[in-house]
Amino acid sequence: RFGLACLAAAAFLFAPSCREPHATGIKLPDTPAHKLQTTLLECPSTQEQSTVSIVGVLGGIVSLGNTKITIPAGALLEPTLIQVRVPASQFMEVDVTANGLLSFLFKRPVSVTIDYSRCPQSATDGASLTVWHIDSNTKALLENMGGTNDTAARTITFSTGHLSGYAVAN
Repeated sequence: RFGLACLAAAAFLFAPSCREPHATGIKLPDTPAHKLQTTLLECPSTQEQSTVSIVGVLGGIVSLGNTKITIPAGALLEPTLIQVRVPASQFMEVDVTANGLLSFLFKRPVSVTIDYSRCPQSATDGASLTVWHIDSNTKALLENMGGTNDTAARTITFSTGHLSGYAVAN
């Protein structure tokens, strides 16, 4: 009896491994971007723009036109070189770095505003725009940062605790 019970238990535990094989491949992240078919906002530009500034422990603003990062007091532990770069790209994207690092954590959340005024108004009017943390090399959507869209100023602002590559999506 004991041997029969062990055999039945083994059959129950290992039966799932005897199913038909499943195809394997790249699994796309289960994000709202894939469910809602979110795409990056296309606003081609052949010109790169950038600015740098040192921001201290009291905070400050680094702006490139209407694209800017606002750093509150206490977000940095020491003076830090902040760069805001709008690369030449087919998408409305921004790279913000600290001390040359694309990935950087703040002690307090910062505010990032992206100016999308170079985009055709027909592409943005009535669109539900959000900002996404992206892989700057592949343009893969990594994290929905949300954002508050100011349609009059044609900017979108969001809060974050980290610096990365970001892009506007609809």
